[in-house]
Order: sequence, then structure tokens, then C-alpha cells
Amino acid sequence: MTSIHRPGSTSLVLSVALALALLAVACDPATSVSDPEPVPALPDGEMFAMVMVGSDETGATTLGVDVAEILSGEKARAAAVEDGVISEGDDLPNDFYIENDEHVLELLHLSDDPSILVISGNDPSQLIEIDVDMLWQLWNGDYNGPPIYGIVPSVPIPMDVTVANGVITSLEMVYPP
Repeated sequence: MTSIHRPGSTSLVLSVALALALLAVACDPATSVSDPEPVPALPDGEMFAMVMVGSDETGATTLGVDVAEILSGEKARAAAVEDGVISEGDDLPNDFYIENDEHVLELLHLSDDPSILVISGNDPSQLIEIDVDMLWQLWNGDYNGPPIYGIVPSVPIPMDVTVANGVITSLEMVYPP
């Protein structure tokens, strides 16, 4: 009897045998791996971010949080040069720069009673506390209350965001000069 050897047939047989063995081990309940713990979108703590307002599929307010870094002085100028915003030797007009290399939008819910502070349009040194409904009005351009500084409808808002247990507990608008 003549034996025919096809190139690669031995490795194909070994690959199939290995795949079947791994499948058998994976299907054995004694060796199953449990589901990993969910990783929070953002760690607990305070961070600077550009914030957008939206809602999830249930209608609950959800904020899009794009973590960034607000820089000033030489760090701001150097980052702006590196990003090609200004040329070497140029200065920034307002001595600050928001550096955001990744542009990753994390979606988070608000806590039941978040603290939301925005800047007064009458006195930029004063913060005004608003509720979630007013935040929506500002975001949508439907706000008719006292003047608020620097919020343009549907444009990300620079804010310090505090996260605890995976939800936003406070927002404080940052004054961009």
C-alpha cells in the first residue's frame, strides 16, 4: 500500500486536534472563566473635561465626558506648538490651552442630586447653581434666565467633573479666558 503525504496535512491534523481539546476544556464547567467585573467608564475623582449633554435609551440624562487637560504658562505654549496650533516663538493669546490628544467620549449618568455650577454672565467671579433641567435648557438654547457666561448651545462645556461610584456627582464650569 502506498502512503500519500500532502504537505501541511500533519500540521492541519494537529491544529484540529488542538482546537478540539481547547474546546472541550472551555466547555467544562469546572474550568470555565467567570465574567470579568465591569470596568467603570472613568475612575472616581475630579477631572477636567469637555462635557456634552444627552440622554440614553431610557430618556435618562447622560453626559458625554471627554477628559482633557487645561494648561497655562509655558506648558500651554509648548503643547500648542507641539499640536501645531501656534508656531515656535509665538505666544497663546490667553495663556491657556486645552490639551486633548485622545478625544474619547465616556458616557456617564448623573447622581440623583448632582451639584451643577455655571459661571454668571453678570459677574464671572460668581458661580450659579442650576438643576438638570436648566442644564438641558442651556444645552438646547432654550434658557431664558439670568445670563450665563460662555455656554453656547450644543457646544462642549469646559467643566471640572467629579465622579463617584461610576456616576457624576458634581459639575463646575471652568472659566476659559
